[in-house]
Amino acid sequence: MLTSPSVRAARIVLIEPDGKHQEIAINASPFHIGREAGNELTLYDSRISRRQARIVAGDGAYVLEDMQSLHGTFVNGHKVQRHELRPNDCIEFGIAYSYRVVFMGDAANIDTLREKIPLQVAPGGGPRGIHHLGVLLEVARTVGTGLSLDDVLTTVVDAALELTHTQRGVLLLRNAAGKLEPTVARDAQRTKLSLDRTQVSSSVIKRVLASRRELIVSNVGEDRALGQEESVALLDLHTVVAIPIDKLPLVEIFDLAADTHQGEILGVLYLDSQLPSYAFTDLDREVLRTLAREAAVVVENAQLLAAARDKARLDHEIEIASEIQRQLQPSNFPRRPEFEVIGFMLPCQSVGGDCFDVVELDCGRYGLCVGDIAGKGISASLLASMVQGMMNILVSLPIPINQIASRLNRYVYGHSPADRYVTLFYGCLEPSGRFDYLNAGHVPTLIRRGSGELESLDSENFPVGMFHDAEYVSASTQIEKNDYLVIYSDGVPDATNVRGERFEESRLRNLVQQFQGQNVDQLAEAIRAAVQNFTEGAPQSDDITVLVARYLGAAA
Repeated sequence: MLTSPSVRAARIVLIEPDGKHQEIAINASPFHIGREAGNELTLYDSRISRRQARIVAGDGAYVLEDMQSLHGTFVNGHKVQRHELRPNDCIEFGIAYSYRVVFMGDAANIDTLREKIPLQVAPGGGPRGIHHLGVLLEVARTVGTGLSLDDVLTTVVDAALELTHTQRGVLLLRNAAGKLEPTVARDAQRTKLSLDRTQVSSSVIKRVLASRRELIVSNVGEDRALGQEESVALLDLHTVVAIPIDKLPLVEIFDLAADTHQGEILGVLYLDSQLPSYAFTDLDREVLRTLAREAAVVVENAQLLAAARDKARLDHEIEIASEIQRQLQPSNFPRRPEFEVIGFMLPCQSVGGDCFDVVELDCGRYGLCVGDIAGKGISASLLASMVQGMMNILVSLPIPINQIASRLNRYVYGHSPADRYVTLFYGCLEPSGRFDYLNAGHVPTLIRRGSGELESLDSENFPVGMFHDAEYVSASTQIEKNDYLVIYSDGVPDATNVRGERFEESRLRNLVQQFQGQNVDQLAEAIRAAVQNFTEGAPQSDDITVLVARYLGAAA
């Protein structure tokens, strides 16, 4: 752990490529940054190194160290190997249109508060400042011990009771539904109270939530009029103290402008008493605010820990899904006397929404399939795997290609949400060169004839899974010796460079038509290289799948 009894962990603001941002605590040292799962901060950009950089804490400082990354690590526009971070330092990773990290530094700590506390006299005699400081240090020690969330919050409530000389203390936190509910309830004797029987003044709570400021209702305070409210009167209360527990303000950095936004209210620290109270000083209020900030930090850290665990579990599940998807992809491509085939898929995320396969059929025939699921993420990858599995079953049945598509259509329609459908190209290549195929809403497959002429196998059908009763039409063509087939997904023409320009189908057609290589491996690699050179390292926005076949002629 990084936090000491008196210092909160430093924080960073992560700014995503689309402008979204989130505040993150540096709760480990070293704090690793990179694209690989398992880093404390994982950045989903294939151009960022697996282990890009790390932040190391020590001697009250936070030092950024580059870990021999491919494109370098930059602070405020300057490439660094090692840099001691200062508040508002902007960290970038040597690539355009990617993540940025702004170092926010430490939050206010108890040592800072200590310098501001004057030695005032408490009602019972003695320096009030020293008394308050002792209470705060006790809370700080508890925060630093690693006790459970309930234990630390209980200490905060007990400290607030001691500071205010009230009889009851209740900590209310927002639940999953966003409603406040009692989490800790204590009396002045440090005895636990029943949560379900604990009553608080609803009017005071509403006022605090509306104003986002502490509220003190007492017979000697400025809010005496609120003491006539029904909920206060019914409970016969002479003193009510309520302090909002605010999430720490978030600073957004856009270019050179900085705007501070209030965070959400996590809860309310509520205290009351049926006994008359003394006048609350500015010092009392400041110390109560400090207790509320301590509670906010503890609650936020607990939420961050829970979120980190959830993220780690999700990352693990994504890795399993990704591994299953890789296992489903063909690993051995056919190299027969009549034809040769090769293919690849480049997912834009950890898992892809494309699928492709090469299925060996009877009588020396092979089925070639490329599908593209509408949407991205885990749900799209699961549907892609389901479609690939169903196609493996259906293509082995002695039924026409259009019936294969009809059966797959009904299955996808009945087993996926309405906004999920599949564009699909499937073809059956025979040793004689006959090619029966069906294009269901997919981008056109290209045939590069031996003469250099280019043909397109366009779509005449709806995508699979869009309409329950859709009918499908197949077609047939003859593949001649030295003809190439190029089956691909729309991630190829839709690939975009840093200027927002698309690769376009015309660029792919020109590349295939002018190809001078000798085999499918060279053509597939030429397409891959052309797309990567064109995008200039811009983030990949869609899965890219390419399947290339070359007909060598009928066997003698």
